[in-house]
Parts: sequence; structure tokens; C-alpha cells
Amino acid sequence: MSLEIIFWSVFILSTAIQLYYHWVYFNLLSKHSAISNKEVYQSPVSIIVAARNEAKLLPTLIAELLNQEYPTFEIIIVNDRSSDGSEALLNSLKVENPKLKLIHVHKLPEGWNGKKYALQLGIEAAQNELILLTDADCLPKTNQWVSKMAGSFKAETDFVLGFSPYKNEKGFLNQMIQFETLLTAVQYLSFAIKRQPYMGVGRNLAYRKSVFLKHLFQGFQSKTGGDDDLFVNAHANELNTEICIHSEAHLISIPKASWAEYFTQKVRHLSVGKNYRKKDQTRLGLFALSSLIGWIMLFLAILMGFNITFTLVIIGIKSLSFYVIFTRSGRKLKVNMAYWALPFLDLCFNLYYPMVGLVALIAKKVKWS
Repeated sequence: MSLEIIFWSVFILSTAIQLYYHWVYFNLLSKHSAISNKEVYQSPVSIIVAARNEAKLLPTLIAELLNQEYPTFEIIIVNDRSSDGSEALLNSLKVENPKLKLIHVHKLPEGWNGKKYALQLGIEAAQNELILLTDADCLPKTNQWVSKMAGSFKAETDFVLGFSPYKNEKGFLNQMIQFETLLTAVQYLSFAIKRQPYMGVGRNLAYRKSVFLKHLFQGFQSKTGGDDDLFVNAHANELNTEICIHSEAHLISIPKASWAEYFTQKVRHLSVGKNYRKKDQTRLGLFALSSLIGWIMLFLAILMGFNITFTLVIIGIKSLSFYVIFTRSGRKLKVNMAYWALPFLDLCFNLYYPMVGLVALIAKKVKWS
């Protein structure tokens, strides 16, 4: 078998795999209709935020949470060993706000990751069955966040996966962050619609307290990261998981301001993936690998002098499919980004992410700040 035959076989196969994911999985998101369960709408909710050294952000977040239009809810802020005056600030805010419940962590027990310990304390202290999680560097897009997330529960639902885009800012870094956030969201939301949930984002995630208390963070309480996706990966299934993509239910997050911060964040996120179930690692790995191979084949065709016209046709079909699916999904999710640049951003992502993945694979310890 000649080298050229092998080349075209691999190129066409990788493209076919990409098209399969685009139209069998990812196309589901653009067609998804939101639900609202009126019976659950009145169920009391406990909002939990684990925060460390976030004194500058907490007053605005707490004000936005208190402004939520929902009959019964409490707000639990777990102050995780902060050294920036968060404790005094939170104590002063509590005097004015009876819905606010505080937990101050001064010492981390041995064998625990800080954020997981803070979250477990918060969930154990919650008075209500429905737990709604977010981070201190996020803000609800509207005052309907709680009602939309709670309204996505059915009688059999244990998990509701929300969406949390990043604030739109100028610059190429922000476009890459918007792209990567959209790419991740399309994957985990589409897989959940397909009844194959594998992760959620802790910036906007809800589940039942009874489910958490049954399992806790057993098996990964000492790991950095994974308080959201590893817990979902371990216990969400085809029967107990829903998604909530109402634009009114979005949490807007603050993006990283430098490539170094973004790189560190992505290493932390990807380092958790090696603890996913094998079937999820396989599905996600196949999509990522086939995408990378497609771009590698384009460069090889140029270097080796293979049929450039046919090469461009194949890569064009894949890129057009990618553009259509992700533009539809992005607009469904109200993501504000340069959609015309999607194929270029996909290329940049495939050049950049293998480095992140390699570091994440060999990283032994990463920090939660």
C-alpha cells in the first residue's frame, strides 16, 4: 500500500468522524427546546458559593443573588481560608441580609482539596434539597437564574447542567476563550441531550442534596478540580440528567486576562479529564484526535505535494460543517463571538491545545486559587 493511499484513507476517515460528531451529536443542541416544570418551580433552593480571597467580587455577587426572583432560597457563602478581609466583609453583609448564611474555614483537614471541602461543608449545611452552585467570579445574567435552573428539574432529575459563558472583551485571547467555552459547552450539552452526560461546569450546576450526601466526593476529594465534572461524570446517567440553556439562566464569568493565566486554567481543567470514565475518555478523545489529524493532513499534503485541490475540498467540507453546527449552537446559547472566524479559531485551538493536554497529562499537582 502506497504512502499516498494511507494518507488519503486517514484523512477521509478523520473527516468522516468529525462529520459524524457534528450531525449525530452536536446538531442536537441547536434543536433543543427548553423545559420548565411548574411543579418544581416552588421548591426551595440553596445557592452555594465556595470563595477564596474574593473580597472584591463578593459584594456584587451577593447583591445579584439576593435580587433573584424566586419564592424561597438561601445563600451560603463558604469562605475558604481567605486572607484578604473576606471574613469581616461577609460578617458585615450578613447583618443586613437574613438570607445569607456564612461558613468560615480556617484550617483544611489532611487529605482534602480546599474547594471540595468548602463545597461539602456548604452542601451539608444547606436546608433545601435543590442545590445550585456558582463561583465568586460569576454573575447571573438576569434575576431569573434560580427559577430557570430549578424549573428544569423533573421528578426523576438529579442533575441540571447549566451554561456559563465568559464576558466578551476585546482581543484575540478573549476570542479563543469564547471559542473554547463554546466548543466545551456544545460537547457536554449535546452528549447530555443524547443521554450520555459526562460533565458539567461548577459555575452553573444544580443537583439534589440527597444525591450528594449519598456519594460525597468519594474517590477524588484530594484532587484539584473535578468538584463539578468528576462528580457529574461519576453519578449522572441517561435517566437523571437535564440541561438548562435558557439565556436568562446564564452565569457570566470573568475571563482570564493573560495567556499564562489561561494556560494554567486549562491545564487544571484538562488534568481532571484523565479521571473520567473510560467510555467518556474514548468518545472525547476520538473527536479531539480526528480534529487534530484533519489539520495535520492539510499541512502534510502541502509539504508532500499531494493533490492540493482534493485536500482543500475535504478540509472545506469539514470546516463548513463545523461552521454551520457551531454557529447554530453558539447563537442558540447567545454567545457573542466572531462566528466568521470559527474555522481559523479551530485551527489555532488544535495547534495550542495539544501542548495544554500534554502538560495536563503529566501534571501531578495544580492549584485552585
